[in-house]
Amino acid sequence: MRSTFKILFYINRQKTKADGNTAILCRITIDGKSAAITTGEECNPSEWNSKQGLTTDRKSNQRLHEFRELVEKAYQDILVRDGVVSGKLIKNCLQGIADNPTTLLGMSRAELQAVKESVGRSRAKGTYLNLSHSDRNLREFMGDKGLQDIPISTITEVLFEEYRFFLKKRGLKGSTINNNLCWLSRLMFRAVSKRIIRCNPFEHAKYEKEENKIRFLQKSEVLKLMAMKMNDREAELARQMFVFSCFTGLAIADMEQLQHKHIQTAADGRKYIRKERQKTKVEFVVPLHPIAEAIINYYRKELARNEEQQTVKEKGDSLVFQPHCSRSVMGKNLSIVGKACGVRQRLSYHMARHTFGTMCLSAGIPIESIAKM
Repeated sequence: MRSTFKILFYINRQKTKADGNTAILCRITIDGKSAAITTGEECNPSEWNSKQGLTTDRKSNQRLHEFRELVEKAYQDILVRDGVVSGKLIKNCLQGIADNPTTLLGMSRAELQAVKESVGRSRAKGTYLNLSHSDRNLREFMGDKGLQDIPISTITEVLFEEYRFFLKKRGLKGSTINNNLCWLSRLMFRAVSKRIIRCNPFEHAKYEKEENKIRFLQKSEVLKLMAMKMNDREAELARQMFVFSCFTGLAIADMEQLQHKHIQTAADGRKYIRKERQKTKVEFVVPLHPIAEAIINYYRKELARNEEQQTVKEKGDSLVFQPHCSRSVMGKNLSIVGKACGVRQRLSYHMARHTFGTMCLSAGIPIESIAKM
């Protein structure tokens, strides 16, 4: 399909300078989408001919003609180089601004940087780390093909299948392969939104099929975890936090940031947890189960023993759980706990959330209430 390319010179009669002159602008329209750029020329509104897009000054008209030739040349250069062109790309080219990346790895780098800059505001650090793995795998894939990079305009669905095969050779599971393929498709959608390509070549591509089995523990297995006390301090913390999640449904990120001030008491004397989810910033309210309350009281006593820590923070602002190890070490400790308790399934804190949900369902709590909690 051939692009519709138009150039229009115009002035804004509402914006005049102190000397009475106004700037002459150029509107570049391609496929119905336009971008405006200043030509650097000025004229008095009374000297402007709107129909012809010219002034009464011959020298100004000559410079406008030269500017038109620059726009047309930029259009041809970008079209030949990238295969697709937009008014914004031409504007950036004329102004010397670094335009949108038109290569696959360049787009991946720019998108990852945008995610990094939004960490702490709209994105979690974990999201950035996960996407950085996808970026790294994509770069290794291009290196495996013997390429430093590839123009986005030349990409077809064949690349999608080649990348899938590359990930499968690495022995990655289906969900991980799909995450990497989603990153690749996301870059194509981004390229479409920036008018680098006209459609996503992977729009109808198929992803890995996998059965999503919800993993949760039976009550008997939860009782085993409750009965077993670990000698190692970090392993014991991992066990207590897992049991706490089984009776509250809190995610690991929310437990790490849970403070004593989040434990509140209702008018009837019942205690509950009121907090914003770390991931979505949506407030949730969960009744505090007696077992979960016992765990909080245990760590409150631990905190009281540490007089030095109590002087640093107010009691309400202190954390309920104070892990001194990374999330990956917490996961390894949780795996040790599961093996020690004779639980065959690999334990994870997300499994604890599912366990909370299934126990609530078996207790007759409506699924809508569980979802809110």
